[in-house]
Amino acid sequence: MKSKVWILVAVLTVVCMVVTSCAPAATPTPTPIEVKATPVPPTPTSVPVEPITIGTLFPRSGAIAMLGEQAWRGGEIARKLVNEKGGVNGRPVLFADADGPDPEAATTEAERLISKENVPVIIGSLTSSNALAIAAVTERNGVILWETTGISDEITGKGYKFVLRTCDRGAARGASAVLVATESIAPLLGISEETLRIAMVHEDSSYGQSQVQGAVEEMEKRGLSFVMLEGYSKTATDLSGLVLRLGDAKPDVILTVGYINDAQILCNQLRQYSVIPKALVGGGAGYTDPQFAAGQGEYADGVMGIDMPSNLPLDRFRSADVRALVDEFRKRYMEEYEVTEVPLAAEVNFMGTYVLLNDVLPKAENMEPESIRKAAMAINIAETVLGWSVRFDETGQNLGAVPVAYQWAGGSKVIVWPEELADREMKDLPLRW
Repeated sequence: MKSKVWILVAVLTVVCMVVTSCAPAATPTPTPIEVKATPVPPTPTSVPVEPITIGTLFPRSGAIAMLGEQAWRGGEIARKLVNEKGGVNGRPVLFADADGPDPEAATTEAERLISKENVPVIIGSLTSSNALAIAAVTERNGVILWETTGISDEITGKGYKFVLRTCDRGAARGASAVLVATESIAPLLGISEETLRIAMVHEDSSYGQSQVQGAVEEMEKRGLSFVMLEGYSKTATDLSGLVLRLGDAKPDVILTVGYINDAQILCNQLRQYSVIPKALVGGGAGYTDPQFAAGQGEYADGVMGIDMPSNLPLDRFRSADVRALVDEFRKRYMEEYEVTEVPLAAEVNFMGTYVLLNDVLPKAENMEPESIRKAAMAINIAETVLGWSVRFDETGQNLGAVPVAYQWAGGSKVIVWPEELADREMKDLPLRW
């Protein structure tokens, strides 16, 4: 009996050992792993691009507000086109606009643009007298006057460092008027140069005086003298005394310089008092603006004007890029302002403004006047929307700006001089007044 008990104990012991060996081993408790959070970079915030503010200063009220507004509009389209392409090295261009109906107002507004708006450049000025007033302010303050429309020789003749002019000089226009009269009109009329009677009447601001200077110098070179040379105020409302003195002088050709209002008065009173020249050659401004033909009607036919080239046929442009730019500008201007032709003041200021914003400012190291001037003096543009090249001499004058002679016919003006740029020959002379 005792032996059976021991056998049973042994069996149970073996069974327990087997069961224990078959049980799953205890799972060890895992050691916790420290998880470090990955830093999240901050969301970048957009830094606003600082615009470039440029001043504009034109007579947008007063006697010649129409021309001033036309000039500003041309510059505004240039600004928009440049901004649509990305601005100046990614920076948008803004205009700080000012109105200068006369030199005194232009001086005040130039000072405001510099002191309050902090502009490095002022684009202007339409009139030479305004340009001279503004130039004195910009030079004193080390700010650039970017002159697109004032033609007085004095503007670039004072030795100012910060004046840069993209348009032509007045003396060149005066000399050109004499060349047209003596070399083209005289043969057409069958009159010799030596016996051709030429008178010159002009508005008496620096605009007119500069053209007189060039005309007198050219007459002296040719051994000729004016049968009458007299100035008047562009604000005059009656030029009958001047016209009567012209009648006494009996000129074959009248050379004249004036703005739109006085140009209309002079021509109207010439007919009123039967003082009819065989030819009349105006020195730009009032004699080449579309409003001249609108005011004179059929009497505009045959009248000539010495001015900057404008509304050139698209096939005259050698560069396809310039041709496309001209086409775009003209379409925008005519659509926006509901006109059938772009005025000269608009096109010439578009040209100058576009050169500044598209060709000069992007090449300047910064927007300080010294850097802008340095960039301007380095450019050499072969062709612009006026057909001119742009290259500045040491005085700040664009050497590529040369005048042409227009003649009115059927409400439109065409280039008739110099021969290499002429659309057709001169006609409608003597004047049919």
